Amino acid sequence: MLLFWELGYEATSIQALEQAMGLKRTSIYNSFGNKRKLFRAVLGYYCEQVLVRFQVILQTAETSRQMVKDMLAEVINLNFDCDYPGGCLVVLSLMENQQHDQNTRRLLDQSIVELAEAIAQRLESAVDTGELPAHTACRSVADQVVAMIMGMHVMAKAGVPRENLQRLAEDSARILLPE
Repeated sequence: MLLFWELGYEATSIQALEQAMGLKRTSIYNSFGNKRKLFRAVLGYYCEQVLVRFQVILQTAETSRQMVKDMLAEVINLNFDCDYPGGCLVVLSLMENQQHDQNTRRLLDQSIVELAEAIAQRLESAVDTGELPAHTACRSVADQVVAMIMGMHVMAKAGVPRENLQRLAEDSARILLPE
């Protein structure tokens, strides 16, 4: 996972996968079929191990505004955690979209759509309970949050300092869901 995350699909060679996995090429092919299928397995694992953090935030944040702040803070954490290559495997893979087949592109697209849908549902629940005003454009706010998540990953990869991203996250939460 970390190799694909760091190098991207195209730049990750079978030789590099052999070394990282401690397996011979034939074992990789026997286990996964080919590099593309291995990448899809990695993408599934990434969603279960890394993107699940966003689902936890959706379920545990006390308010919608706190949810947005916590999600954007998680983006910052992922980019500045020394245990990870930085960025987001999904976002980075979407940026090299031409390297992927239709099935892989569908998985990548689906992860973004599902995140936006989950955020929209959380916001709609907040409208139903009166936490947010009835006129809140839940789907639009959800799409904006996802756009911020994706953009902040790219900005971090471009070397924008953590402090700037933290300020952006605070401002975005305040603008998207004013008190």
